[in-house]
Amino acid sequence: MGFHGKKLIMMMLCGLVAMGAASPAYAQKNSGIEQLIEQKTARAKSLVYSNPKASAKVADTLIQLSQKHNKPLNEATGWNVKGIIMSFIGNPDSALFYFNKTEQIGIRVNDKLTIAKARQNKNLPLSRMGKYDQAMQTCLAALKLYQELGNKESQAGCLGDIGNILIRSNKPADAIRYLKEAIQTADELKDEALKVNFYNSLAVAYLETKQDQLAKETYKKALPLAEKHNRVNNQISILMNLGDLVWQMSRDGKESSGYYLKAEKLALNFGDQPKLGAIYQNLGNIYSAAGDNKTAMEYGIKARDIAVKMKDVEVQERVYNSLAIYSSKAGSYKEAYDAGVQRDSLYRIMFDAKATENMNELQTKYETEKKQSQINLLDKQNQIQSLQLSQKNLLLGNNELELQRNKLQINNQDLNIRQQKSLLDREQLEAKTRKQQIQLLDAENKLQRLQLMERNIIIGIVLGLLVLLAFIASLIYNRYKLRQESKLQEERIAQQEHAASAVIHAEENERNRIAGELHDGLGQLFSAVKMNLSGISEHLNFKDEQSRDVFFKTMDMVDESCKEVRVISHQMAPNVLLKSGLAAAIRDFISKIDARRLKINLETFGLQDRLNQNTEAVLYRVVQESVNNVIKHSGASSLDIQLTKDEDGINAMIEDNGKGFNAQEAESFAGMGLKNIQSRVNYLKGTVDFSSEPGKGTLVAIHIPL
Repeated sequence: MGFHGKKLIMMMLCGLVAMGAASPAYAQKNSGIEQLIEQKTARAKSLVYSNPKASAKVADTLIQLSQKHNKPLNEATGWNVKGIIMSFIGNPDSALFYFNKTEQIGIRVNDKLTIAKARQNKNLPLSRMGKYDQAMQTCLAALKLYQELGNKESQAGCLGDIGNILIRSNKPADAIRYLKEAIQTADELKDEALKVNFYNSLAVAYLETKQDQLAKETYKKALPLAEKHNRVNNQISILMNLGDLVWQMSRDGKESSGYYLKAEKLALNFGDQPKLGAIYQNLGNIYSAAGDNKTAMEYGIKARDIAVKMKDVEVQERVYNSLAIYSSKAGSYKEAYDAGVQRDSLYRIMFDAKATENMNELQTKYETEKKQSQINLLDKQNQIQSLQLSQKNLLLGNNELELQRNKLQINNQDLNIRQQKSLLDREQLEAKTRKQQIQLLDAENKLQRLQLMERNIIIGIVLGLLVLLAFIASLIYNRYKLRQESKLQEERIAQQEHAASAVIHAEENERNRIAGELHDGLGQLFSAVKMNLSGISEHLNFKDEQSRDVFFKTMDMVDESCKEVRVISHQMAPNVLLKSGLAAAIRDFISKIDARRLKINLETFGLQDRLNQNTEAVLYRVVQESVNNVIKHSGASSLDIQLTKDEDGINAMIEDNGKGFNAQEAESFAGMGLKNIQSRVNYLKGTVDFSSEPGKGTLVAIHIPL
């Protein structure tokens, strides 16, 4: 039952932000209609957690007024409230529709806060539908917008939603990190109500990581806060999780079901279908553990109907898994099989490898962008410091230039300085000549480097081509080798099938030959002996009555021998199998078994048309061998045989109430009878399963594909 508490619907949103508040571009005059719209906006948001039905009615009125008086942000709040309510009652398609309406309005009026809230809110309906990668993507997009706006409260809510997505996708350790960060942000904001959802989700993550004591302490923090702030939805989740925790720690069904029944009452009043489905599933597990599978099935069916209505793939997978267990315990194996097939199909959809990979990629991308933002901030700070330093250097340079200008004016007045300047010009000319020579040498060096680089590129290309050719040759050789191995394997399989077919045909031919010999040879001899003895009995004079009794007893023994030979010959080569088919042959075979010793019940479905002769012969021998094993070894008083033909093939179920054996031990299959059954079924490319325990009878399940 522990897995039901793992992925409960932890929270919808971490409080509604004031979406109805107008941005500067949409600030309008405060009139009577505007006051009414603002009142409806506040009331719709305040009722969404405590009375969703009333909140939905207020939201409809708010949308109509906002559309009539051109209040787009208030209209967006109304659509957002309706989306949250649809998520609460388990209607993900409608929820996504309303959140998309909210996002479109935000894009139209260029209000980032509205866009961010709509994207954040999409995560729960997407998670319910098993689309975890899309849910993570919308949350990360919303978080980025909140960071740009500097909205700490909404950032905390978004971090909580990311934690919930990670819990639902089996990553509780990563979820703990995000949820603790969300709680820390809520503490900084001093917002108690915001922490209710985070505590509840954090407790679930602790349960997932086997930290039961921490989970219990966290629930104790969350429940009083939920009651204080009238968070009915959170109270339901906490009571459910407490029931789950009590069941895991003590297996106390009475205390655990008490929590679930309290949660059921709140969920029915609140209209929270997803949690109601989880409650029914957990109650079903408790009753199943207590041995009351009938009540468990009733709760399981209620949970299944709600999960299908919600279109929640994850919940459907859990419910069908529970129904398979309940049906199996109740002996309804067909219902258990059908539920198992549904569960496996939903599991593959839910844990699609590509979706998990995309979600990991999105999470990594978010962490990378966050680190890059920090690096960019440091780079900007360094650039500012560099600019400030350059400004100081420029001021110093200007001062130096002013000093040099003054010196030049003084030097221009002195004739000696002119001569020194002439010498300086000559030196500068020489320096320029040397610089040109250096530039020429540098150009020559660059040319040599380019030539060397060109040679290296050519060598690299040649080496790359050689490596590529070697790789292609290796691929061709491996492909050829694989083809040869495949052909060899096919030939081996064909030889094995041919050998098995030859053995079966030889065995059947030998049975027919022996049956003919018994019927035409030994049977005729016994008939002749009986006739001769009957003929001479009229001419014999018996000394006494005892001799006469011995003679007639001998006649009876000869008659019984004739019948026994006839029965053996018919069992080895039953004519009814050739004339009337498999079902009639088996029915004829079991009719000859003493019902006082073993009561046999035969049921056949879909065998109106004849099967392939080899298939009929092999199945007849397998059933015959199984019945003989029951008579010889099981000590059973009842035997059920069921033969079914459908589109997939033929299924045979042979079940007795005998003493059974340990089917897990290899020596249990040492007998020739069971080996013969396995070899015959393998010949038809079928499967056979022996299910047995000491004292619980034996079930032989056979499937032959057509």
